[in-house]
This record gives sequence, C-alpha cells and structure tokens, in this order.
Amino acid sequence: MKEIDCIESSVVKVAMGTVLRILEKWSCNQQQVQAVLKLPENYSELDFEQVSFSREQVERVSYILNIHASLSTLFSNPENVYGFMNMVNLNKPFNGTRPIDFICNSETERFKILFVHIEQLFNR
Repeated sequence: MKEIDCIESSVVKVAMGTVLRILEKWSCNQQQVQAVLKLPENYSELDFEQVSFSREQVERVSYILNIHASLSTLFSNPENVYGFMNMVNLNKPFNGTRPIDFICNSETERFKILFVHIEQLFNR
C-alpha cells in the first residue's frame, strides 16, 4: 500500500478536514480528537486555512489517513471500517483496550505501532 504523506501546507489543511471527518465517523469525542491531533480545546473555532501545524501534527494526520485507508481496504462493511478503532482488542499491543485509547494521550510512535498492526492483518 502506498503511504499517504502530508508535507505541503495546502495538503495538510485539506487533510486535516478529512481527518476530522474520519475521527467523527470513528465516534471520537472532543477530548479524543484533541489528544489524537494535539489540538487546542477550541479547535472547532480554528480557521485551518490560517493555522500552521507542527511536524508532529502533520505526522499524526498522515498516520490517520493511512490507518483509515488500510481499514477501508481490509474490511468491506462500514461497521468494521469505522468501528474498529472503538472495539476492544485483546491482541498485542492493545491487550484489552480499544485502538483509539491506545493512540490517545500517547507518543506518535503508537500511531506507527497501530498502523503496522493493521497492515499485518492483510497477511493473515
């Protein structure tokens, strides 16, 4: 699978809107969105056309787009595509937590771990 990379500023701004819609479909609440994207509390009032995003935020946006693309390829039904992130997962590295909780309030490295886990599901 070709990874989606968000380097150019205009791409990041469009990607951020897409990622916010994905997170909404993943049933993320405001605190989860803030944690996952490292956004301020009033993020809904931000004009994303005027915001400069950090390298970490850009990396997180890219991972979310890639995770969503992988889930869309892996599963054919929307309940699994959008529900996977909120399903309790007993496999490592989740160990009984939900994937969304695994990436909330954590280091960006966890996004990579989650992405690799999903990619490995293709080989089962």
